[in-house]
Amino acid sequence: MTPEPLPDPILDLAGLAGILPAWVDLSGHVHTTTRETAVALLSAMGLIRAAGDAAEAAAAMRAARAARHLPRAHVARAWRPSDLSLPRGAIEWRLTFETGGIAEGRSAGVLELPALPPGLHELAVGDERCLVIASPAEAPSVADLCGRTRIWGFTGAVHALHSTRNPVGPGDYADLGAAAAALAPLGADFLGINPLHALGAAYPGYSPYSPGHRGFLDTRAIAPDRIPGFEHDSTAQALIAARHGPAANGLIDHEAARAWRDAALRALHRAFADDARAEARAAHDAFRAARGRALADFVLFEALSLRHGGDWRNWPAGIESPEAPGARAFARENPTELDFHAWLQWVADSQLGAAQDAARAAGMALGIYADLAVGVRPDGAEVWARPGVFAMGVSLGAPPDQFSPDGQAWGLAPFSPEGLAAAGYRPFIETIRAVMRHAGLVRIDHILGFDRTFWVPRNGAPGSYVRMPRDVLMAIVRLEAVRASAVVIGEDLGVVPEGLRERMAESHLHGSAVMQFERDFAGDFRPPADYPARAAASVGTHDTPTIAGWWEARDIDWAERLGRTTAEDAARWRGARTEDRRRLLHLLAREGLLPEGIDPASPPDGPLPPALNAAIHRALARAPSAILAVQIDDVLGTVEQANIPGTVDAHPNWRRPVARPVEALAGDPVLAAVARAVASERPR
Repeated sequence: MTPEPLPDPILDLAGLAGILPAWVDLSGHVHTTTRETAVALLSAMGLIRAAGDAAEAAAAMRAARAARHLPRAHVARAWRPSDLSLPRGAIEWRLTFETGGIAEGRSAGVLELPALPPGLHELAVGDERCLVIASPAEAPSVADLCGRTRIWGFTGAVHALHSTRNPVGPGDYADLGAAAAALAPLGADFLGINPLHALGAAYPGYSPYSPGHRGFLDTRAIAPDRIPGFEHDSTAQALIAARHGPAANGLIDHEAARAWRDAALRALHRAFADDARAEARAAHDAFRAARGRALADFVLFEALSLRHGGDWRNWPAGIESPEAPGARAFARENPTELDFHAWLQWVADSQLGAAQDAARAAGMALGIYADLAVGVRPDGAEVWARPGVFAMGVSLGAPPDQFSPDGQAWGLAPFSPEGLAAAGYRPFIETIRAVMRHAGLVRIDHILGFDRTFWVPRNGAPGSYVRMPRDVLMAIVRLEAVRASAVVIGEDLGVVPEGLRERMAESHLHGSAVMQFERDFAGDFRPPADYPARAAASVGTHDTPTIAGWWEARDIDWAERLGRTTAEDAARWRGARTEDRRRLLHLLAREGLLPEGIDPASPPDGPLPPALNAAIHRALARAPSAILAVQIDDVLGTVEQANIPGTVDAHPNWRRPVARPVEALAGDPVLAAVARAVASERPR
């Protein structure tokens, strides 16, 4: 009898580590994970150094799992008993409640946990620890928090805002609060923004989706003139008065703004350190104490990065982690510099909180709608402070699809499933809490990553998927959303794993319904009445053309300019876009919203007519979807989009200002007309 062949150690270990053996793309094509890819991903997890280590690593992983009495995490329904199966004989256990109480016992076969209050509790057996997540069954709904089943609001980006007090830009937290207060009377219940995560003191870029740390805030959005004491600081006043006007090309000059803003903030911190009132100093100290070790590590990184450069992987030996001897010595020798970066976080937190207060006071039911980026840069503070939690040598990304035939690599470090579990999921918990801290509505970018993440090796091997602890992550989100009284949206666009949308619906996490993508098999636009109720509907996103740009085929112009399509293919694409415009007009006709004088068979050339803009948004407002997000750039008729995915310098991403200053937004006739149209379908 011929013995069965032994399994390939690489693929065996890959299966244990959660690397999918195969996956299916949007076209239905099956991709098999190659050995080359598996080696790259296993190395990124820190499980092997070379392919020859796989058999020993697989044996060690099996032995470690067999030796454990407890899982890394256990999800329980809040206020209901739950059972946890035990693999071996009787054990003595100790349960520490989040509030500090303790329960102890001895169990065999099955550990029967009592009904637990909502929270993050810790179960211990010897040296083993298990995070017990007692989570509500659902996150808050729109009806729970707003008293209505359907709401709407605006979305934009903080950096794109400008005002009479900040005519140069980029926008700041004071502009955000002012914009929310201006738009609320139109009937909007939220103002959505791009991520406000910390980019990094020494990081030269400015994409909000390439953060250095998602647990802390972007200090580049601080409004220096709104810091107490500014009125007495002649140095800071002079720096702001001397700032240059807008760039000749009309784009935001992030570098110039950063220079004057940083100088003004350092002057204000010196004044704070010298003359801070006892009340202010106490508030600052309390903030530092509350944020604890995470803030201490973050500010240490910020200070070190200004000394040694923004990429910690190129730093000299001795400062490669917060615990490294050189890093600790630097912290002891530079308390003022560390206090400066902690002070910046305190100021940013205070100003974002004030913006949320302004939004709520003006009548918005939810106020700020925050965005959680899908990952962090591998050279930034979060990866430096948490060795082993992130996979190195790979990038988060997406497989090839109709929008990116070559796939996408985003240059972001993914959580390592094993590393995240070993850290008790604290990095993820802290991230979720941070983004919900001053928000009534939160969008999770690429929530598909809760189920599986696509890793692209930097050595050129093909990418593949890695399984993630979906149920654990969703339970944490539900718990923190209830604590923060926040509605949650998950961006579920792309290749959606089977069962994910069902789990999202069970958790009351809203999906996405983007009008530009909502088509039937014939290519016609789906009637808004067919959109899902548990969704956030919108015409487009920050990664798609604006509605005016789509109408004028500006995205096709850019694709041709960037060499992503040939002139011949672009011509065919424009012909298809003309047909799509007809399809859109036919949808409006069926809805009884087609503006007078417009013929669906002959779409008007040139700019998108304002009446048509309002009709499109009114049709979308009829959807049963609980949330409608109206992009400010869409309603102002802006043609150029904010960001073209896959580009850095070839297109001026994240540098286009809003077409109107904050004070003029509500009075813009086109914006006001769209707001009236939407509010007529979704009254407050």
